[in-house]
Amino acid sequence: MRGFLAPAALAMNVIDSAAFAREQRELSGTIAVSSLTRLHDQLADQSGSVEWELQGGVDKIERPWLDLAVKGQLRLVCQRCLKPMDWPFAMQTLLTQFSDEAKLDEAEEQDEELEGMLIDPALDVEALVEEEVILAVPFAPVHDQCGGTEGATEAGKKPNPFAVLAGLKTRKAE
Repeated sequence: MRGFLAPAALAMNVIDSAAFAREQRELSGTIAVSSLTRLHDQLADQSGSVEWELQGGVDKIERPWLDLAVKGQLRLVCQRCLKPMDWPFAMQTLLTQFSDEAKLDEAEEQDEELEGMLIDPALDVEALVEEEVILAVPFAPVHDQCGGTEGATEAGKKPNPFAVLAGLKTRKAE
């Protein structure tokens, strides 16, 4: 890894995002789930950790970018049975940086897939990681199959009450 800096090499994980990108630096670390305070209301418990890697670079048209990879496992609450569930995740985001909001908006209009951010001379990397995890957490997580919840499986077997109306509509057409 070129230009690798361990988290211990910095007093805090705060970087100048544009300089970090232009110097093609890399940084990685681990954050305890318990320190991701904005996530706490979505978690069953605060156990575990999140691993992250951040790499900087510059694209063909000289725009600085940050490539953030985050992986880990959270304990969420299943919205069907309300029991804890493990939610493993791995994501990678390429954030193109812009000097002002107008340039960012223009670039995002031209490329719907572009994920942009403003250049930040004091970017808190852990806050960036937490933001990406928050964006990735499903709105209503559910188990693939909830165990021991008869109500959920019975509800799934009930016929649709509107199916009778669909049958009446078909008969009228005949």
